[in-house]
Amino acid sequence: MRINFDVAELAAFVAVAERLNFRAASEALFISPSALSRRIDRLEEALGLRLFERTTRRVALTEDGRHFLAHASDALASLENAISDVSERAVRRSGVVTIACIPSVANHLLPSVLMDFSSRHPDTRIRMLDQSAPRVLESVSDGTADFGINFLGAQDPTIDFTAVVNERYVLAVPAGHRLARHRAVGWEDLVEERFVSLASGSGNRMLLDNAMAQAKARPMAHVEANHVEGAMALVRAGLGVSAIPGLALAGSANKELRGIPLVRPSVSRTLGLIARKGHQLAPQAAELAQLLVQRLRGQARQGAKPGPKSGT
Repeated sequence: MRINFDVAELAAFVAVAERLNFRAASEALFISPSALSRRIDRLEEALGLRLFERTTRRVALTEDGRHFLAHASDALASLENAISDVSERAVRRSGVVTIACIPSVANHLLPSVLMDFSSRHPDTRIRMLDQSAPRVLESVSDGTADFGINFLGAQDPTIDFTAVVNERYVLAVPAGHRLARHRAVGWEDLVEERFVSLASGSGNRMLLDNAMAQAKARPMAHVEANHVEGAMALVRAGLGVSAIPGLALAGSANKELRGIPLVRPSVSRTLGLIARKGHQLAPQAAELAQLLVQRLRGQARQGAKPGPKSGT
């Protein structure tokens, strides 16, 4: 059967059926009794049923009316729930920004950016997904994150990749290490060093393995860590040296470590802003993305300044 009545008429029926009084129902709906009566008439005509027995003294549901009331009440409740759910989803989308970010950026750059953003938008909630490069790409692709910062995605046809900075890998050593004052270090210089490698299968490990394959000699891994943070902790403890992204050494927490550019060959990666292809960011997400891009470029410029180190 084709539905040829509207929600207002259905709501009018439920209001009268619950009160069995047209005046009380019209007051609850903020319409006149005559307008309410017309809605009931149109509904009965559309259904081809008499829903109420009406006299000058009383209003009562017919048997068909009692049967229809259960369905009508459920239908209105379901519709109200659906409207509420959609409205809440819209509020959540507008009030939450989700960013997926590789750990070296999430740990050392993103906190200060989020502080600035939160001071401008104190009511906006932020979700930070600090993940491996493949997971960052997946989170953006499937819509879990509004955008991401990653070095993977440039070749993905479903992703818009905007290059931001070219980040160089450095050798992380304790401040008192024999190589700490060198301007650059070749891979062959590390053959005698205890080397802390990153886990196989990670995006970082893939880039580093490709570079070491071109070197005249390469260090042997003595310890392996799953993440850059873990590798840095092992270097601080004196368990070896490690090749890590330069941004991982940003901030005061890493003053006890030195980063020396790796050469012969050098290793770098391009960090970019990634988003689903054709997807337009909401205004607050776009503002946070722009703020992060600016901070990344500023950090890269600071890292490019020549330091006081001497040596090879």
